[in-house]
Amino acid sequence: MKSLFVSVALLTSFASAIPAQKESASPAAEEKSYPEVPKEYEVGESTVSPDGRFAILYEMRDEDSNVDPGLPNLLVRLKPYAVLKEIETGYGVTWKSGRGAPDAKWNGNSTVAIWHAMKWGIEDLVVYEIENDEVKRVQTIWPEVVKYFDRDWQTRFLQKYPKESEGDNSYTFVSGRDDIKFKGDKLLLHIFAENNPNLAPGPHWSAELRGVWNLRQAKFEKIDFRPGKISIRKEDI
Repeated sequence: MKSLFVSVALLTSFASAIPAQKESASPAAEEKSYPEVPKEYEVGESTVSPDGRFAILYEMRDEDSNVDPGLPNLLVRLKPYAVLKEIETGYGVTWKSGRGAPDAKWNGNSTVAIWHAMKWGIEDLVVYEIENDEVKRVQTIWPEVVKYFDRDWQTRFLQKYPKESEGDNSYTFVSGRDDIKFKGDKLLLHIFAENNPNLAPGPHWSAELRGVWNLRQAKFEKIDFRPGKISIRKEDI
């Protein structure tokens, strides 16, 4: 008889624990809903800061029309909701995971690197520093990166193959988010570029840059630029 009472007590305890588990799950679900975010936008979960306070917003995509309404991407404080910065639009759409939409990587909770994720790789890298829930400093890194590639493209490649500058011919950056890494007050970059990343035949140029950007001084403290071999790709038969 005693064992029967023990069994009933255990079952009652287990049954009473089940509603408690359901209740503990709902605050997290409510937090993910971001009720203060405008209905025209959604939160990029991969861009949320470690403490959950800041993130990038993407405009809601109209699956039927597939037309970009043109709303700007926003760097925001999620709760209480506030817009910290409009992110400069690249050459693509502004909805989540769209070609040209921004992506982000955080260094703690107050420094974030933001770039545009293009078809082949990253472009337009900027670092924002947040203080007292405001963007206090902006470090525009990408022009400092591009000038090394432009110089090599112009002097080493186009002097030899000037026709490669005609029309929309140019080079393309092919690095991904893993090629951007924070290390303390430094930002480590490993950037690749080439023309015709689709393996089209013809003259082929490439180069890579390894750099250390000093976040305190807002400049490169180390650059290792490596021009690639110029070759001719033959057309597959």
